[in-house]
This record gives sequence, C-alpha cells and structure tokens, in this order.
Amino acid sequence: METLHQAGVIAVVGKPNVGKSTLVNTLVGHKVSIVSDKAQTTRKRVLGIATTPKWQMVFVDTPGIHKPLHKLGATLNEAARQSVFDVDVILPVVDVSRMPAPEDKNVAEMLRAAGFLKPKGERKTPVVLVLNKMDKLKAEDVQAHYAAYEEIFEPDEVVMMSLLRERNIEILIGTLLKHLPENPQFYPEDEYTDQSMRFLAAEIIREKVLHHTEKEVPHAVATYVEEWDEQERETLIRAVILVERDGQKAIVIGKKGQMLRQIGTEARLELEDTLGQKVYLELFVKVRDEWRQSPRLLRELDYL
Repeated sequence: METLHQAGVIAVVGKPNVGKSTLVNTLVGHKVSIVSDKAQTTRKRVLGIATTPKWQMVFVDTPGIHKPLHKLGATLNEAARQSVFDVDVILPVVDVSRMPAPEDKNVAEMLRAAGFLKPKGERKTPVVLVLNKMDKLKAEDVQAHYAAYEEIFEPDEVVMMSLLRERNIEILIGTLLKHLPENPQFYPEDEYTDQSMRFLAAEIIREKVLHHTEKEVPHAVATYVEEWDEQERETLIRAVILVERDGQKAIVIGKKGQMLRQIGTEARLELEDTLGQKVYLELFVKVRDEWRQSPRLLRELDYL
C-alpha cells in the first residue's frame, strides 16, 4: 500500500440538523450518510473516507447530541461521545445563522468532560470549529454569532462555510491538513466507507421514509434488510420498515398503499444508481411496540 504524506481520523460532532452528514458526504464525494431535516437522522457512527495521492481523511460522522427521551436516544449520545476518542482532529459543526442553543453548549460540555477543550497549550487533539450555513447569516449578526460560538468551543481554528452553496470547502480541507499527521493510508484508495451495502440500502430506505413522514413517525422508524440476493443482472432486496404503533404503520403504507409505493420507488431508483444494476425491492412494514426502549431490539438493529 502506498505511503501517503498525511492521513488521519476526524470526528464530526454537533447537535442534530447542523449539516454533519452533508459535510461528510461532500468531502468524501459519495453518499455515506443519509440526510434529512429530521432530528436523529444519523443513528450510528459512520466512516466516510476521502483519499487523494497526497492525503487520506477518515471522517467519523456521529449522531446528533441531544437530550435523550428513550434508550435509543441515550445510545446515540454514547455513540457520539465514544467517537471523539483516538482521533487526530475534532470537528464541531454548528449552524452559525443562529445564536448558540442549549444543545450546542451540551456538545461543548461533552468535549470538555472528555478532556478535549483544555487550554490550547495543554491540548493534544486540535479542535477545528465549522460555522456552517453562512448563507443564512445576516451581515449585522456575523460578529456576535462568531464570538458566541468561539467562546463556547475555544477552537484552535475556525472555518465559516456554506455547504448548500459549496463555499469554503477547500479552505476547510487546507485547515484540516495543517493538523493531520504523517501516516500511510488506512484504507485502500477505492474505499469510501466502512459500511456494508446492506446497511446503506436500509439507510436509503429510511431516508425516503423520513422525507415523506412527519411528527412522531420519523423518530419511531427503523429499517433493516431481511434478504439480499445479488444476481448477475439484478439484486433482490427484501427489507423491513419497523414502527412502534399500528397508526404509524398505516401512515407509512398510506391510502391504498400509495405512500409505501412511493417510498419503494424512490429507494429502488437510488439503489440502482448506487449498485449499477437493476434492483427488485420488496418492502414490508412491521410493528414492534416501544422498540426504541428495548436493548434486545436495539442490538438486533445494530444500534448497540
């Protein structure tokens, strides 16, 4: 394996819906994490790997840190907390168009409790703060918002950017390279994630459910693949959409099955693009009461 000039692991942390997964997908150049406007879209630690002839960056996309209301929420917070250890750079991401919320302060408190926000002279792991959504930031608020986030996180570096408009991405990459050690690459150059295609398929299906449902339904949905049969010209996928109540099942299925068909069609088209071949997708909706509170089901779904 070729030795690259620099390689390192970067933990991407923040409250829900600040653009962590969009940032990782953009930097990697592939979709490794699903994206939606719903909180807790990311539920597992996901690696996104970006490789060039001169460097390799391994991004750890983490669940949004929030106040947990059930066992699943506590599990997501713990996954995020564990992800900041044994990394080369910590990358908090915030929505700079708004003043810091309590959730942003919770992220900083987690980093501080883990020993990462020590005074700069005592710090072993650099902190690069990403001020995302600058396109929504009013000119008169720039100084106040910038200062407020800098006070909370005390970063070594700050990069203001807009992922929506793809502004300052190269500046962020250059800033990260300043802090990456000299290392051989950790992964082959053609790998861009550590997740299996079965996992990615289940996540793509869940993403479509999130886009088409509201209120409590997105938070109560999980997805998993029951059967995967990859043949020469097509892949057969049978997957389950898991919900907690019969009413949620009815919403996901929709009137005369219309919602489920739409979810299936959108997921199938994206999966065909990802796999590069025809996909036969079957979806089933099942009810498991209070699955988010069940350690057994959380383990089966690979959240624990």
